[in-house]
Amino acid sequence: MERKKSLIAVSVIVLALCTLVAVSLPQGAEAASLKQRLSAAKKGLRDATRRLRAAEAALAAAEADVSSVAAPVDPSSGAAEEQPADPPAGSEPAATESAVPAAPVPSIAQLRARVAATRRAVRIWRKRVRKLTRKYELQRRLAQWESRGQWRPIIAVAAARYHVKAAGIYRIMMRESGGRRRAGSGTPFRGLFQYHTGTWAASWNPYRGDSIYDGSSQIFATCYAVSRGMGPSLWTTTFWSQY
Repeated sequence: MERKKSLIAVSVIVLALCTLVAVSLPQGAEAASLKQRLSAAKKGLRDATRRLRAAEAALAAAEADVSSVAAPVDPSSGAAEEQPADPPAGSEPAATESAVPAAPVPSIAQLRARVAATRRAVRIWRKRVRKLTRKYELQRRLAQWESRGQWRPIIAVAAARYHVKAAGIYRIMMRESGGRRRAGSGTPFRGLFQYHTGTWAASWNPYRGDSIYDGSSQIFATCYAVSRGMGPSLWTTTFWSQY
């Protein structure tokens, strides 16, 4: 009997740990996805920067060649232009065995256009890297707050996104669950904001694909619902007194 109780206790602990991992997974997975996209964007920026340097070098070399050709010769230098010697009478110019047409040399205008286009590409990649960096850092912090059960900073982010009152959202949460992510486990009303399972799974909820016990998803879903005017109908006994 004691052994059976021990096995049951171990099973409960394992189940609880698995639940905690599953709860923190959405934010962690999002952060991992953003990290991959950020890495790809940084590589794109490096490649574009190398192309820009090559294009600028080619343009500088071409402009230098044009300048040297256009430079006047100083008559006082005494340098006389060498004239090619006439070929011997009756001789024919040597024919090349394999005449390979030379690659067309880009004009100055084409090189300048190439530099301008590459600079635009670099600016676009830099903007993308900055945007993804901000998103990645936010998701990483959200995952950390989620794992620690630190709901206030998550509420602040979600409230700012949906333009609702963070203090009111926090008060509703504390009245509904006391800040316990698994409040109501085993009942139809679950999580930080005590969503009914059917309400959570309904089409209005853009976060319905996440676990009902995911604290961040409940917070963002609640801020979204309040922004849509759904607060009084979802929290009939607490919305008006707490928000």
